[in-house]
Amino acid sequence: MSQPIYALLQYESFTLALSYIPVFTRTDITNLVLRGPNVISHWKPTKCAIANKADIVFLVDGSSSIGIPNFQQVRVFLRSVVSGLDIGPDKVRVGLAQFSNEPHKEFLLKDNLDASSLLTAIDTFPYRTGGTKTGKAIDFLISEYFTEEAGSRANQRVPQIAVVITDGDSEDEVEEPAQRLRQKGVIVFAIGVGKANQRELEDIANQPSQRFLFTIDSYQALQRLTKGLLQTVCVSMEDQRQALAEKFADIFFLLDGGMTASQFQQIKSFLIRLSRQLNFGASAYRLGLAQYGQDIRVEFLLNQHQTKQETQAAVSSVQHLRASSTEQRNLGSALAYASANFFTKEAGSRADQGYRQFLVVLSAKDSKDPVFKESRMYPFSHVQKLICWSELRAFLLKWVVIFINFSTDCKAAKLADIVFIIDESGSIGVQNFQLVRSFLYSIMNGLEISPSKVRVGIVMYNEKPTAQVYLNSFRTKDELLNFIKILPYRGGGTNTGAALNFTRENIFVTEKGSRKDKGVEQVAVVITDGDSQDAVSEEATELRRAGVTVYSVGVENANYEELMMMASYPPQKHVFIVDSFTKLKSLEQSLQKTLCYNIIRQANLCVSFAGCIQTEEADIFFLIDQSGSIYPADFVDMKKFLLEFIETFRIGPQYVRLGVAKYADSPTLEFDLTTYTDKKTLEEAVQRIQQVGGGTETGKALTFMSQLFKTAMKTRGHKVPDYLVVITDGKSSDEVKAPAEALRAQGVTVYAIGVKSADVQELEEISNDPKRTFFVNDFDALNPIKDDIITDICTTEGKNVPGDLMFLVDSSGSIYPEDYEKMKDFMKSVISTSFVGQDNVRIGVMQFSSTQEVEFNLNTYFTKNGILEAVDAMRQKGGGTLTGRAISEVSQYFSPAQGGRPELQQRLVVITDGEAQDEVKAPAEALRAKGVLVYAIGVMEANTTQLLEISGSPNRIYAERDFDALKDLERQLFSSLLLECKKTEQADIIFLVDGSTSITLPKFRSMQKFMQSMVNQTTVGKALTRFGVILYSTNPNSIFTLNQYSTRQEVIQAIAALRSPYGDTYTGRALTYSLQFFSSEHGGRAEQQVPQILMVITDGDATDRYNLAEPSKALRDKGVNVFSIGVEGANVTQLEIMSGHDKSKVFYVDNFDALETLYTNITKELCNSTKPVCEKQQADLVFLIDQSGSIDPKDYTIMKNFTVELVNSFKVSQDLVRVGLAQFSSEFEHGFYLNEFFQEVEVSSKILNLRQLGGGTKIGLALDSIREYFEASRGSRRSSGISQNLVLITDGDSEDDVEDPADRLRALGIEMFAIGVGDVHDLQLLQITGDPRKLFTVQNFGSLDAIKQKVVDTICKSKPSSDPSSLAFGGVALLQTVTIFLQVLVIFSDGLDEDVMLLENESDRLRNALLVVALEGVRNAPQLQMVEFGRGFGYQLPLSIGMPNVEGTILKQIDAVSDRECCNVMCKCSGAEGIRGSRGPPGSKVTGLHAFELHRHNERQKHQSRNLQLWSVLMFQREAGQT
Repeated sequence: MSQPIYALLQYESFTLALSYIPVFTRTDITNLVLRGPNVISHWKPTKCAIANKADIVFLVDGSSSIGIPNFQQVRVFLRSVVSGLDIGPDKVRVGLAQFSNEPHKEFLLKDNLDASSLLTAIDTFPYRTGGTKTGKAIDFLISEYFTEEAGSRANQRVPQIAVVITDGDSEDEVEEPAQRLRQKGVIVFAIGVGKANQRELEDIANQPSQRFLFTIDSYQALQRLTKGLLQTVCVSMEDQRQALAEKFADIFFLLDGGMTASQFQQIKSFLIRLSRQLNFGASAYRLGLAQYGQDIRVEFLLNQHQTKQETQAAVSSVQHLRASSTEQRNLGSALAYASANFFTKEAGSRADQGYRQFLVVLSAKDSKDPVFKESRMYPFSHVQKLICWSELRAFLLKWVVIFINFSTDCKAAKLADIVFIIDESGSIGVQNFQLVRSFLYSIMNGLEISPSKVRVGIVMYNEKPTAQVYLNSFRTKDELLNFIKILPYRGGGTNTGAALNFTRENIFVTEKGSRKDKGVEQVAVVITDGDSQDAVSEEATELRRAGVTVYSVGVENANYEELMMMASYPPQKHVFIVDSFTKLKSLEQSLQKTLCYNIIRQANLCVSFAGCIQTEEADIFFLIDQSGSIYPADFVDMKKFLLEFIETFRIGPQYVRLGVAKYADSPTLEFDLTTYTDKKTLEEAVQRIQQVGGGTETGKALTFMSQLFKTAMKTRGHKVPDYLVVITDGKSSDEVKAPAEALRAQGVTVYAIGVKSADVQELEEISNDPKRTFFVNDFDALNPIKDDIITDICTTEGKNVPGDLMFLVDSSGSIYPEDYEKMKDFMKSVISTSFVGQDNVRIGVMQFSSTQEVEFNLNTYFTKNGILEAVDAMRQKGGGTLTGRAISEVSQYFSPAQGGRPELQQRLVVITDGEAQDEVKAPAEALRAKGVLVYAIGVMEANTTQLLEISGSPNRIYAERDFDALKDLERQLFSSLLLECKKTEQADIIFLVDGSTSITLPKFRSMQKFMQSMVNQTTVGKALTRFGVILYSTNPNSIFTLNQYSTRQEVIQAIAALRSPYGDTYTGRALTYSLQFFSSEHGGRAEQQVPQILMVITDGDATDRYNLAEPSKALRDKGVNVFSIGVEGANVTQLEIMSGHDKSKVFYVDNFDALETLYTNITKELCNSTKPVCEKQQADLVFLIDQSGSIDPKDYTIMKNFTVELVNSFKVSQDLVRVGLAQFSSEFEHGFYLNEFFQEVEVSSKILNLRQLGGGTKIGLALDSIREYFEASRGSRRSSGISQNLVLITDGDSEDDVEDPADRLRALGIEMFAIGVGDVHDLQLLQITGDPRKLFTVQNFGSLDAIKQKVVDTICKSKPSSDPSSLAFGGVALLQTVTIFLQVLVIFSDGLDEDVMLLENESDRLRNALLVVALEGVRNAPQLQMVEFGRGFGYQLPLSIGMPNVEGTILKQIDAVSDRECCNVMCKCSGAEGIRGSRGPPGSKVTGLHAFELHRHNERQKHQSRNLQLWSVLMFQREAGQT
């Protein structure tokens, strides 16, 4: 019964014991900081200053290649090193082994226990000669040397060290033997002499290599190595000794005084055994004990007993409290008392010294007072709670143990590069730095670390930064964690800015393992305890501009403003502060959770503001500060911000219009809303904006904007939403409140963004809304703000599509009452912005803790006020957190019996504050399988991995540090809950409207309102959705055709002008008449595959009821979808005949008032019948589908159906989208080429008839094989410039290399999209796509449907990366290719292969200029100039790659050509060149694995280019009049 607790305590003790061992760089060796903030110990040449206990074994290469003179140098070296050690049986022991073909036991650790005999043994051991089997020798050390029998004292926590000396390649494998040796806890140093194999040495030594690997040119140089090796070994000895030292803890037991005598005796026996087995004492483990019932009785505190004997006696004398069975158990009060009285310094707690704190609660009966909230009174930095609940079962105490563990929350965060930038200044001190190590160990232990998943780097800094670990230093997580235990501490100053720059320039680079070029998330975590002695603002900005997300952790005296300056936006999510190093423990959970959540979100981030495409009309002005206080780089950030806005909206005179005004001392209009009418010209205009400088008069600028918005209404002709985005970096010198109020009174929504020195109060006066006020520390943070503003603009007009929304909210006792109210406020905010109604959005709420309780069903309330009142009335339940059971229970409330509408979109929002105490994955999967979209919101202690299991998608999880952060989620969640289907973007829709006598004027007005509402659900435009109207009674009459109006306003006005014709109801005649108006003559676009829809609206029996079937069929045969909409007396049978008996297209209401809101029901079906506008109207689309044996047959069927749905999302035809397909497993299997099927039906049938063969997963083979599909003979239109696309769907890791095959496809201009299902290899898929936006992952095949639209949208909007290598290479062929489109061609060449006259003739066909740059080793350089032309006055200067400032010279030449061509400028003077910069530091030597990778890269480059090793294409298109 007691064993689980004892085992757990032992495990904790063992785990945290492995958390400390420093190591020093060779350059640091003369100035090592050993112990204390600024205590520098200068090494003595003969003895280690502090380290005096270790077991060290030297493994010496004795192969024949060494020779007798060199071997003697080895003896001298060993003697010199050993002379510097404190040799003795209880101090340093040394063993020696020699190896060649076989390992030889020279002497063991137990053999020579005094310096004299040891030196004699070293002087006399023989040189054995032979081969070089290093791996075998390393295994020999494990079995013969590092054992207790051989004298090893590992079980006494003595450091174990091995030093391997070799001069050549091993004849056997060394990696696995070395790994086995290191896994035994042995620190391994490797010394390579002469031509020793660098890669092997790296495999042998501990990582990082710069700490544990030494290389020298010859054996004579060994003597120079003596001091460095000795010092490094000595430091490792001492620090590993400290790391292995037993870590003690303070343990307090809180016992239920009402348990039976038998139970108490069992507990007492356990405590007696514990007091005997653990080392208790004032400087060891400390023990405290209390019992509780209604009140609490303290037996003894932590500092009451000073020795093990006293503790044992105290435990033995404890008497049972014997609380009666009727007495209340107030565990909550007992916990509160314990928090205030047991874990304090006065009571003997050593939390402030970093000792672990345990509270063990043993309970036999439920508490009468609240427990969960009181348990949270224990700061995690002080107490780790081990809480046990139990109940009596036939004299048996049943234990349920809950241990708070923070290291299992990151399984889903699989891909990131994270660099920890750690302050090691003298103010921290040795003891506190040990807490830093423990903190790092815990954080990293919870990450999915490996070369293909999360990579970690470490930079330490004082006055100077040092790279301790690069992103590619470690191959295994265990070795990294082992190094954390021996992380060095040196003391010194605090130059944080220099560390930030160093990290950007030296760590987040490809050569050191960064994968930023592959789109992997780049993260930096800065940990510091004080003010920086240099500037950090610009340095942090540059790091963030480089694409790095920065978190700042401040301890004790850290500068809050500096932490804010360094961190990414928003700071509340990226800044962490504690007031002491002992409280770092409290950050482990929240920092790790935040890191992992953001890694998950970023890895799957493909933000699509669907609502913004639906923001059909808006006028947006930007008012940007151009005062002199803004740096040029900051002004560029501001322009990037504007460009992101442009990309998000549909720009056009009838859609969204953008304008820009600038201001400093006075405002100026850069360009008006009507100046540029498309994205391209607008983006170019933004790029041309220049900063002038001056003061900051924001009030005057706001007044200036008023007239611009008045003019905007006149130029558009009607009122649309107006928005003003103000960006400023300082306090205005004039008053802003009144002009801002005047703008808002005009109906302008104002957003105020303040940067750096902006005044927050002034910003609030400008916007008058906290949600529209933003403050950031630097301009690079503007980009994330963009998302908030765009979301606000997009959701202002957005309305939910009809659907069901259930909230499942945690009501457990761990939530504070005030936090519970914040959760209710969050729900009310989301509800308030929803379009609530019986036929619109229905809302229900269930609470859960240990049990579940429905507050109200989906059909309980149909008004917003009713729902809000019901939420207000909710009361907290208390209890545990059984989330899985609650998800299972809530499932039934989506059924029709409970008000659910499965035919509409159904969503569940789960909000929880803690880790579920039951399994959530299976219940959540079952709910999602019913079509319910699940959003998971976790606050505080919620488990991120569980949130992902609940939602099934990283795009639907949200993790926040506290309940206050829920406010930031309101807008974000609401935008996600907006209609899933976008507005109908492209369709030909004709209303066929019954105007018979039975329809009165009010009824006809209802019909008009219905039509106008339908128009508002679409995006109207000549190339988008077109509308026509036919009125009919006795005879039909076309009022306006599809090509008559091209704006929404025109269509709505035309509908408003309709007049009812009156007469009989000849619907059949009208159907026949309508068919002709879908022809191209009247604006129909059937030949362009645009969906065609006829909406028939009628209120009664058709007069020609028997003539409905034939014209309806004729319409359908021509591809026209007929929607039948009946009102009042309409005949449902006739409606079904017209729709072709497709009931999904039949809608009926019994009165005309209901018709006005019927559009909400039709919207979803309209979305299904139309397709969004795809920017790739023409494309070649090839699917590559995994059919390996790991895929279940049912999942294979799901995958085929998913593929069919993707295909059907495009307009398949010979001229538009062509489709091909192949399958793969261990082998490649042909499906069909791009020129085999040109109709959706044929393609779909072929896919559905595919058969699964099974086998392995060789994606690389499949990628190489699929290249054939992109050849012209197989239907590819690559040569015609048609978009080439490959979609890969797979469920596992590839058994072969994928990077090179993917590169070969990319070189052909093929865009690759990858869909990974389950636990796939994210990095492999990223290597294939080359862009994280083209990578999609889902947890299972059932979740594929949820990403369908996202995949389609990404394919439609993506563009191939420009890669010059995909064009032609070599002599004439190159010239012939580029003459089609190039104006200026720059060739880098090592000589001509073609005849010079032939090349001259070809070059004459180029329009503007040809420049040739000679590479090193060029053959016949003057010939290159003969090919050149168009260089103007600089033609005599030969261009070569080695000339000073070659890039500047080339740019001047190109600039001269472009000026001549565009502006007739024949001569242009440039200023003198500036002073040449100082020489940079020499590059680091590339060795081992990095050299191998570099060699592979270079070989690939050589293979791609023959004569032309490098060439660039530069296009300059300037129109007359542009500057």
